[in-house]
Order: sequence, then C-alpha cells, then structure tokens
Amino acid sequence: MLLYRVLSALVGIPVILLSVWYGGLPLSVVILIIAVVGIIEMCRLWNRMDIHAWLPGALAGGFGFIISTYYEDRYLFEFALFLTLAAGIIYLISVYPSFTFTDLSATVFTPIYAGWFLAHIIYLRQLPDGFHFVFLVLAATWCTDTFAYFVGINIGRHKLAPVLSPNKSVEGALGGVAGSVAVSLVIGIITHRIPVIHYIVLGLLTGIIGQVGDLLESAVKRSAGVKDSGRLIPGHGGMLDRFDSLYLTAPMVYYYIRLFITN
Repeated sequence: MLLYRVLSALVGIPVILLSVWYGGLPLSVVILIIAVVGIIEMCRLWNRMDIHAWLPGALAGGFGFIISTYYEDRYLFEFALFLTLAAGIIYLISVYPSFTFTDLSATVFTPIYAGWFLAHIIYLRQLPDGFHFVFLVLAATWCTDTFAYFVGINIGRHKLAPVLSPNKSVEGALGGVAGSVAVSLVIGIITHRIPVIHYIVLGLLTGIIGQVGDLLESAVKRSAGVKDSGRLIPGHGGMLDRFDSLYLTAPMVYYYIRLFITN
C-alpha cells in the first residue's frame, strides 16, 4: 500500500506542480479534470445513501464554477450557481417524486464542494506571488497528511474520532499540525514573501482544517458504507480521497490572504 502511495505521488505531484507553474488555462484544465472526477465519485456515494443527485446538473455546475474562476468573474459564478439550482428545480418538477428536494440539495452541494472549493487553487494562482501561495497550501496540506500518517502509525495511542475514522489518533493529528507549521515556517524563512508570523498561522490553520476535511470525507464514506471514494489512484483510492483536505484548505488560505495580507 505504501509503495503504491509513493509511486502515485511521484507521478501526480509533478503534474500538479507543472500546471501550477504555468497557471492560467493549463491549471484550470487540471482542476476541471479533478473536479469532474470528484463530482462523479460524490454522486456515486450519494447513490449508495439512497440520495439520487442529478449527475448532469452537478457536472454542468462544476463546469460553470471552474470557468467563472478562470475568468475571475463573480457574476458568472453567481449565474452558474443560479442555473444549477434552476435546472435542478425544473428537473425536480419534471420527474417528482423520483427526484426529491434532498436529491436537489445534493445536486447543488456536490459541484460547490468538489468543484468550486477546489477552484480556489486557481484563485490563489491569480494573486500576486500566486505560485508561491499555491505551493504553500499544497506543501502544508500534503505534509499534514504525511506527518499525521507516520506519527499516528508509530506513536498513536488515543483515538481522535473512533466512529468516523478508527485509525486516526490524537498524536497523529498533532503531528500533522506540527508538520504543516514546520514546512510553512521553512518556506517563509526561505522566501520572505510575507511576515513570518503569517506562515505560522497559515501552517496552523492548514494543519487543523486539512484534517477536518479528511474527517468530513470519512463521514461521507462511512455513511455510504465504502472504504474509498473510488479506485482511480493506486494506494489512495479515488480523487476525493486524494484531495479531501485540499477542498477546505485552499479556500481557507485564499481568504486569509485576501483578508489579512493583500487587502
């Protein structure tokens, strides 16, 4: 399992970093692909919970959110959200009761979570020093996962969330936060792009929020009765499994930067 995780990372990480380096359309295409696969996986998870999200509507919403992010157009995003909801309402009226308000809620939530949240990577890249900030959130998020995994395996004793994720420990969670703060601080000391205190805060927030995102994904999978969201990535499961932390850390870092650094 560990070998598969390492090999997948050796292939996937360079592709992600190269697209982030170029930014613009290449990055948006990569994010769109990840979003589409994530939306499909999430709709399958909903189905296992007897919630029948409307896949075409969710995919259309995901496309709209990514496109609006690429063009940095807030009104285009709002229009995409309105169209997703309006199309879902029309579909509900057309096929009710086989499609319910619960199904409609899942249809709208899915592209927001698996599409728009992840699209904050594009927002970050569009900022001044955008590559630096995207690299920061990627490094801190991945280090959170890595440190939490290895610390938990070696010294984990106290269960963090025994019902949601029995293998996660308090020690592993603290190790994940420490790893995130450490890598953020190292990046800050080397680059000096913003005051060092911001790197410490961002590392702390990323370490905490990243693990919240991981536990959220665990809750969804447990509700669906599955171990992984998919089998696309050897050693990692599905796209949602691989990027579950990033769905929340990318928006958090973006809004922190906009509120406290670039504003």
